[in-house]
Amino acid sequence: QRSRWALLGAAALITSALQAGTTPPATAAPPVTIRVPLVAEAGQVPPAVVAGGHAGDTYKVVRVGGARVLRGTLSPLKARKADAWASFGLADLSSLGAGTYVVKADGKTSRQFTVADAAYADVLASLLGIFDANADGDEPSTYHAPSHLNDATSTIRNGPHAGDTIDVAGGWMDAGDQLKFTTTIGYASVMLELAARNEPSMADELTSTSDVGIRWLVKAHPRAGVFASMVGEAEVDHNTGWRDPALDDESDDPGLAHRTTAVFTATSGGSDAAGTVAAALAYAAGRSAGAERTSLLAQSTDWLAEAETLDAPWKNCCYPGETYQDDLALAEAALWRVTGEESYATQALADLQDVTGNGEYGWLITASGYEMAAIAAGELCGVLGAPAAPEAVSAPACDILDAGGRAAIDRVRRQTAFGRAGDNVWGSVRESEAGALTAVLADRAGLAGAGPAALRGLGWFLGVNPWGRRWEVGVPGGTRNPHHWIRGLGTVGQPVGAVPGGPTTVAQYADSPWIDRHPGRYDTKLQYYADDVDDYIANEIGLQYNAPAVLHFALISSG
Repeated sequence: QRSRWALLGAAALITSALQAGTTPPATAAPPVTIRVPLVAEAGQVPPAVVAGGHAGDTYKVVRVGGARVLRGTLSPLKARKADAWASFGLADLSSLGAGTYVVKADGKTSRQFTVADAAYADVLASLLGIFDANADGDEPSTYHAPSHLNDATSTIRNGPHAGDTIDVAGGWMDAGDQLKFTTTIGYASVMLELAARNEPSMADELTSTSDVGIRWLVKAHPRAGVFASMVGEAEVDHNTGWRDPALDDESDDPGLAHRTTAVFTATSGGSDAAGTVAAALAYAAGRSAGAERTSLLAQSTDWLAEAETLDAPWKNCCYPGETYQDDLALAEAALWRVTGEESYATQALADLQDVTGNGEYGWLITASGYEMAAIAAGELCGVLGAPAAPEAVSAPACDILDAGGRAAIDRVRRQTAFGRAGDNVWGSVRESEAGALTAVLADRAGLAGAGPAALRGLGWFLGVNPWGRRWEVGVPGGTRNPHHWIRGLGTVGQPVGAVPGGPTTVAQYADSPWIDRHPGRYDTKLQYYADDVDDYIANEIGLQYNAPAVLHFALISSG
């Protein structure tokens, strides 16, 4: 839960550590290992990686309980520092239809994997588990009774309105903690709204899920000059361990029983978070009518005006950003979509050009929540399930999206032979899903090479990674021990489909006084992962990790 820039700084630290020889050595290279997408949809099957295999070797695909269905030759892949093996080969599985299979190469056999006609709709449905688990207030949850009802009379703790009361009950708790953040609720709501547009067969479920966030965002701006940013205090929440959220209201700790609320001020900044909220409310208005539509649009424009007034990203404990014009562009693109006012589209393009150097800063064109330029550009370009803006706006917006697609292609090619589409940082699964999502949008815009890159990134999420892990909780081959307060509720199960932060750098662990990590079989000097419930760096689950995957799978689903 750190800004992308801070995490890239951590990557620089690890480079220095490697040069100084201070990083603990990795284990010896593992033997030949075959990694496959553990589930895939017919027509969109990511390739398998034979780690330790060599280009030119043969592989075959065998139907479980049946005969060989495919024989091929491994394509070359270049080893990277983040990989534990010296050689790799890529096995094309694109021709496979529905069935359950294994891949065989060099005397080794992969895990079984399933190809089905509507598999990605099933993945999308599973991804909603975190929203069920983390529902707060009176919003229904399978996992706990009504929680934090005292948030209805929360006290504002900062700014000119300090001491006033605000109703911030409801919404979603953030992650493995029970804080609530405007920025992550806004981000998740945007992705759910756009997912509903792009996957009609699940539109009702997706919008009803988004409604939990939208209802809370409306509460977060109850009157002029008041825009909530965060409910609860990080030092209090993080010092209380695993607990049942339904019991906080009766806690002896006043910081839990009567949680205070921080609001955006000129000192705190918050243009990035406020812009994302404005977009979420505009998209909700687009599926509403009458007085509700009018009210949501008024709220949206209020948040956009606040974002413009603050004129700085949010300074905070957990989600500090570095840019905000991308979030303004997202809000303006959403308002153009809903109102049809071309001035919004024109301003959205201007903000996109400003923040991305007119596409020169391709690494900023993604959809991670920290950066949202890919979504704003995709909306204007017309590749998010609705028509493009007028050509004077759409053409340069598509060019900016292409620049983001090229950056995603570069990440897939240079970081690891397994095709991760995002940087190796805290929250690498979110970053990879945001990169793969950007590649999908760029492919829709016609960028050569974006489709194969998106498929490789998809494969990394579904099991084609060093650990053979599908980055979801409670699914076959998925995360088994998520870091989450649900652990404190006993045997209530797990939020199936919740996404963990995932593997990250040695430097992140070196900075932590609470986690002592040593290289595992598939770890390297650059990248660690262990399925450990106490590992809040790699195994915490939360809204911000699920959000890009929700839109990604809605875009590629044939459900």
